[in-house]
Order: sequence, then structure tokens, then C-alpha cells
Amino acid sequence: MARCPKCGEEATSAVKTWSIFSRKPEEKEGSPKLMGIFECIKCKTRFRAVIEPETRNEETVSIKNMVEKIKLIQGELMQTLKNLREKIKTLETERANLMIEIEKLKSGRVKVNALESEVIMLREEVKSLRELLGYAEEKEKIK
Repeated sequence: MARCPKCGEEATSAVKTWSIFSRKPEEKEGSPKLMGIFECIKCKTRFRAVIEPETRNEETVSIKNMVEKIKLIQGELMQTLKNLREKIKTLETERANLMIEIEKLKSGRVKVNALESEVIMLREEVKSLRELLGYAEEKEKIK
């Protein structure tokens, strides 16, 4: 973190950063310094400051950690894919069972229609038999 030279407020993030290599021979072997341009939140003053090493470590992400995160995400995605495939298989089985049940119901409907027409025919036969036997006339006389 850097402090504003004008008001002393602490600036949290750099607007721009870059590396600077030392010109001194004894410091050339070390790692480069990270510089940044900061903008004060309070007075809006822009200023340059060296970014501390601990801040630099927080800002940079190691490749090893990224690889581990990617592997975790890949494992989760593979598990999700496996679960989805199982659900699809279950749904396909349910669909097949429902199609069989629908076919059974359709054949049942055909049977119902056939029975209804047969009942109508039998009623007509009963009516005609009553007329032939004179049963209808006796019923009218009773009334």
C-alpha cells in the first residue's frame, strides 16, 4: 500500500504497474522492483510509489495454484457430466415405460369402443325380441 504525499490517505490499488531493474551493480542480481501509479481516493492526486513485495505476492497468482484450481473444476465438471448422463438414461427408461403404457391404454380404448358398440347391438336385439314376443304390448296395457 502507498500513502498519498499530499493528504496522507492510503491508496489501495495501483492504476498502472511496471517493473524497474536497478542500475546499481550490487542490486542487479536481485529481483526487479515493482512501481505503480496510484490515485488518492480523498484528494484525487496521482503519484508514483514502489509496491511492497507482500502486495506484489497478493496480486500475482502462481501457475501452480491455477493448475490445481483448474483440476478441481475439471473434476467437478466430470462429476456433473456423469450425473447428467445417469439422469438422461433414467429419463429415457421412464419414457420407454410411458410409451408402452400409452400403447396399452390405446388398445384398451379400442376394446372399450368395441364393447360399447356390442352393448348397443344387444340392446337393439332385446328391443326387437320384446317386440316380436309382444312383451312391449303387455307392458303398455299394465300402465
